[in-house]
Amino acid sequence: MLKSLFISSFVIIDQTTVDFDEGMTALTGETGAGKSIIINALEQLCGARASSSLVRKGSKKAVIEGVFDMNDSIQKILDELNIDGDDDLIITKEILDNGRSTIKINYRTVTNSALKQVAPYLLDIHSQYQTQEIFNVKNHLKILQSFMNHQDDSLLSEYHKYYFEYKRISQKLRKLEQEDLSDERIEYYQKQYDELKDFEYTDEIIDQLEEELRMMKNYESMHKYMTEFDEAMSDKQGALNQINDALGALGHMSNTESFNELYDEFYNQYYSMQDLVDRIETAFDSIDFDEYRFNELQEELFTIHRLQRKYGYSVDDIYQAQTELKEKLDAALNREDVLADLNKQKDQAYHEAYQIASKLTSLREEQGLIFVDTLEKELKDLYLPDAKLKVDIKECSLSDTGKDDITFMVSMNKGQAFTPLNETASGGEISRLMLAIKTITMNQNHMNTVVFDEIDTGVSGKVADAIGLKMHSISLNNQVLCITHLPQVAIHADHHYAIKKSSHDEETYSTLAVLNEDERIEEIAKMLSGDVITPEAIDNAKRLLQG
Repeated sequence: MLKSLFISSFVIIDQTTVDFDEGMTALTGETGAGKSIIINALEQLCGARASSSLVRKGSKKAVIEGVFDMNDSIQKILDELNIDGDDDLIITKEILDNGRSTIKINYRTVTNSALKQVAPYLLDIHSQYQTQEIFNVKNHLKILQSFMNHQDDSLLSEYHKYYFEYKRISQKLRKLEQEDLSDERIEYYQKQYDELKDFEYTDEIIDQLEEELRMMKNYESMHKYMTEFDEAMSDKQGALNQINDALGALGHMSNTESFNELYDEFYNQYYSMQDLVDRIETAFDSIDFDEYRFNELQEELFTIHRLQRKYGYSVDDIYQAQTELKEKLDAALNREDVLADLNKQKDQAYHEAYQIASKLTSLREEQGLIFVDTLEKELKDLYLPDAKLKVDIKECSLSDTGKDDITFMVSMNKGQAFTPLNETASGGEISRLMLAIKTITMNQNHMNTVVFDEIDTGVSGKVADAIGLKMHSISLNNQVLCITHLPQVAIHADHHYAIKKSSHDEETYSTLAVLNEDERIEEIAKMLSGDVITPEAIDNAKRLLQG
């Protein structure tokens, strides 16, 4: 749920803070007052692209901050992003006057892609543009899947395994069939494969070889420094002999209680130092400079680095090139057998994918009937009693969604033939149809806040009243924010905010404020009669609000 919204220097809003509650909230105001700006601000919190035009003229930056209730789905994403969670989720977006922006989640800077992971669980913003999306048949399957609560997800996952295997093999077949396999090309592949076939290195082995070569290259300087070390530590005048003399001198005092423990500690330290010097000398003695081995290492690493430059710097790239070249050679030398085997694999993958796609079709047909029945009941409440819907499922070529071409067919009036949705419904009808769809799909998703931006466009009177009632019914289980210009819709809200525009010093400002009972009556009256509020409009507003 959206708990509060802070907006500063955004378009024509100077600064405002709004607290939201559960239930249905109406946002009203005259045309041009800035109702769409509230939608734009919420869209920015959901990852919409920022631009300098959104920053209020004369300001260095715009700030939008939303506070939302936390839920398990959001918490899981925050855990993956290593962001601390709390009872509230706080999203802050700052837009600079140069168009750049910064985003923070719980005051931790994040990328826009991280914000878009969270956004699907924040708000469902339903604008007039989104209403038009129902005309696009590509969205009809998505709508049905939303109603089904994605019951087809497990089947789709299984289907994808075979479908993408079928696509991969088909692509491999096409490439093989089109490839030039002349003698010159085969010879070229053979030459490349010959230089890779004996490559059996890992990153660890290459690192070891490079370290060994590095040690050999440094052997001469290391020998010089080791000689200096040995002279300083082990010669007659070296440190160990001098420490040994000191130990002997201290030993003459060890029979004194004060020096007994100190002598033992000094004795242990001396022999530890002597042991460490021996280990250092042994480690150096293990380095054996072998000129033959040195040349061998240089040649071996030169070959490895040449292959890395040619085929890819990672070992995996080289092994992949090795595999691909072997496959190309096998295909060239055994072309007919390879093609036959690939065709067999392709047919098997297609068969498996088609079988699962058929199960998907059956599930969607079954759920489509339930969807239609449920939707038509909602449409009756919205004064479309004769509207009929049909989920038309035709078979098409396999795609990543199965083999179903889904189109919503409608008959808006009694006796009217079913036709595709985009060829039939009017603006008012499509708004009601979209609202009905939202009503039956809202409880199936993880969203608990839906924003309706003038979904009542194209209707009035009792139809508008029915739309208001429907949105209020949605608000019983989900928070609803409704931007409307119709009093018949606004009266059904539990909370009412007015967006007002004013001018000062040749500057335009928009403000958003909650209305008390008297202010709400006045706002409804203004929506009924215009700028001049008559006593009749006031009385009418009171009657509407009293139900």
